Amino acid sequence: MLILNNRIKKGITITRNYGELPLIEGFPGALYQVFMNLLSNACDALMEESATVPEITITTERLSGDRVAIRIADNGPGISAENQTKLFDPFFTTKPVGIGTGLGLSISRQIVMEKHGGQLICTSAVGIGTEFSIILPLKQQQSQSRTPMELALV
Repeated sequence: MLILNNRIKKGITITRNYGELPLIEGFPGALYQVFMNLLSNACDALMEESATVPEITITTERLSGDRVAIRIADNGPGISAENQTKLFDPFFTTKPVGIGTGLGLSISRQIVMEKHGGQLICTSAVGIGTEFSIILPLKQQQSQSRTPMELALV
């Protein structure tokens, strides 16, 4: 949030709904990259013309089955159904030429799914906004059961 502070100062309201979360196994640097990408995309979406007060809502909660959810939602213009089918494709972007690489969501999905055994889900409605849900297991699967700190100590 500190890195994006300049962009947030431009009138974007941040609402935090943080639930009680246990520690989870994972790769903090990689997850940080996912959060930064999703928050940056939300800021970009909110810079477009809108009749509403721009807002990003961050929600965390523990789910059943030893999983947690982190949701990043905005009340921006939303994403068309056609574009939603291509969101996670490498090099796909809805931004103007020269802005972004079209790799952020593709890399984010890879980090969440392949590196953490989780899910990255987009829910969006044109004119209402977009929400990305990151669903992560508390513990990594057997092949990736160590945290980065444990790997560094081995």
